[in-house]
Amino acid sequence: MKMYKNHKGILLIIFINSVLILNCPSNNKTATSEQLPSQIVTDFKLFESTSGHKQYQLFAEKAYVYDQSKQITVINPRIIFYNETGDLSSTLIARRGRVNSKNSDLFAQDSVVVQTSDSTILYTDSLVWNNMNQNITTDAWVKIQSRQGLIEGQGLISDAQLKKIEIKSSVSGKSKYEF
Repeated sequence: MKMYKNHKGILLIIFINSVLILNCPSNNKTATSEQLPSQIVTDFKLFESTSGHKQYQLFAEKAYVYDQSKQITVINPRIIFYNETGDLSSTLIARRGRVNSKNSDLFAQDSVVVQTSDSTILYTDSLVWNNMNQNITTDAWVKIQSRQGLIEGQGLISDAQLKKIEIKSSVSGKSKYEF
């Protein structure tokens, strides 16, 4: 019987030590400074220009700015792209997005729609605006609706005006475009 009581005491000591070790602050996974935004901004606005020429304007309901990683996460972004003469080229809307504040590249995801000034509409789930190359790319499924017809396919490379479009694969649809 004495052995049984000793085992009970040892088990109790092991249990208490385990609880103390698990609750020790050094073992808790706390948020690092990189996981927390440096700033949270409502009614966020960002304007990008090169040599005085407007490239795009980004508006979002909310933005989470991460200074260390040079990233800005945006909620419900609306991006207005401009052509070389400063006229409206196209408008992009999405549910979520991200801005690389180092190179001004944009990433949009979740119900992405791009509409040009001539009413061409691109539907996709995600895309990237490469600011240096001035083009849109995606590997996701795309649907392009215009006055010339409806085209679908997998992946895309295009300019912001959706004038020079290359669909990467699985192209289908009808169009009056001359290829």
